[in-house]
Amino acid sequence: MSITIKNGMGYRNGVALPFKKSPNHGGALKPRFIVIHDTASGLKDDGDISWLTNPAAKVSAHVVVSRQGKITQLVLFNVVAWHAGQSQWKGLKFMNSYAVGIEIDNPGKLQKVSDGVYKNEICTIDTNKDPSLKVEYAKTTAHGAGYWLHYSPEQIAAVTDLCAALAETFKIEDIITHWMISPGRKIDTNPLYPLDQLKASALPYHPVALMAAPEDGERHDSDESGEEQVTLEPQSDVRDESATAPGKLKAFIKSKITAASGLFGGLSITSFLGLLQDWKVIVALGTFILIGLALWIWLEKK
Repeated sequence: MSITIKNGMGYRNGVALPFKKSPNHGGALKPRFIVIHDTASGLKDDGDISWLTNPAAKVSAHVVVSRQGKITQLVLFNVVAWHAGQSQWKGLKFMNSYAVGIEIDNPGKLQKVSDGVYKNEICTIDTNKDPSLKVEYAKTTAHGAGYWLHYSPEQIAAVTDLCAALAETFKIEDIITHWMISPGRKIDTNPLYPLDQLKASALPYHPVALMAAPEDGERHDSDESGEEQVTLEPQSDVRDESATAPGKLKAFIKSKITAASGLFGGLSITSFLGLLQDWKVIVALGTFILIGLALWIWLEKK
């Protein structure tokens, strides 16, 4: 591994990563997750670094990864950076307190102007002038429809090496994206990022989850219209039970089951099996399940 972590600092081949200290940070951090972001900017990292180290910005990240794979560190990995904002994951809220933030230089969603030319309000990507830039149309539920710039091989390699080092140092439970923790508010990373490949390469195990992984990031584009289609859900004549007493109790039971699923979903296989070796945990879990099922059956009869 070319990257190592020591006392919150990153080292590449034994040399400290370039460090531009950001004043935008919190207190001590014991990271459990890694959140990857897009900078939603042009293709040079100097502007991103300048903004994320500006006190007026009130935002930061632990690192910025350039198109060339250069990693610039802004905040120590054991200190809270301000990258996630309003967010939640597996029952946890405000993920700044639980996650390392990695910003990857990428402009975000683009519109097609002409053959080989794409733009948004921030920058223009001309693949005719620079054939190394690859843009592709994609559509997902989380991102909508649009054109997206592929991440460079150097970026993917740098992020993978860094995540592997962080996972080894801090026993990271999972690697997630900004759109996963802030659905409807954020769409980064873009749908072309190989997240599954990153997890397989960087994590020593695959995270265990009792709940299904979000499918909003799966591609379902069949054309290149570039237009987002909004489908309204048909009105339902099913009675809303949430206002009734049994309905409230059912909602309460469901919320507790969801919370428990989120709790155990964040555990690795090793940690989960370790918990099951404690008879008190087994008894408590079994009692919880039996009581919940009994109440549910009783409410269904009501």
